[in-house]
Amino acid sequence: MRVILYNMSWMSFNILLALIAVLFGWLMKRTKLIPLRILYTLVWFLFLPNTLYLLTDLVHLYQNMQRVGGLDIVIVAFQYLLLLLLGMITYFAAVYPVEKIAVEKMKWNRTIFILLINVLVSIGITLGRVERTNSWYFVTNLSRVLHDSIQLFTSVNLVLLTLILTLLNTVLYFILRTSLLLSQDKVVYER
Repeated sequence: MRVILYNMSWMSFNILLALIAVLFGWLMKRTKLIPLRILYTLVWFLFLPNTLYLLTDLVHLYQNMQRVGGLDIVIVAFQYLLLLLLGMITYFAAVYPVEKIAVEKMKWNRTIFILLINVLVSIGITLGRVERTNSWYFVTNLSRVLHDSIQLFTSVNLVLLTLILTLLNTVLYFILRTSLLLSQDKVVYER
């Protein structure tokens, strides 16, 4: 039971960080004021990697499963399944409104925009998972962010990890985008 409660604590916190990106993506789409849109974009950008970071928390699953037994195994498995689903949902919900702004209003090429966003998200995930850099360090400890970024870009392994994550994130986004928008079109068409 202790593992389940501990998981609820850190998972809830990480989900909250992911929801910040969703909220600010939505606010960015809704506001007309340029200074606010810039502020919302900055906050969105800093917290966006937290959405897919949730998927990397799977690294704790095996260790957690070793610490529990009986029905608790099912509960822990459900916690991680829910975490994965929320990671994908928050990622799509945070990126899609910003994609619409970039493509429709700013005339970005959709594929280039998504690829660029996923490169930046992958850098953020790598910084968070490997270097343990948090989103708020951009405000509270910028020198640490710069140091950790240099560590990332001077390590062949971390650059390769970032590129692999970029590929996986991009494929995931287009799968989610296609499946969610097709199901939305079906609902509209069937009415």
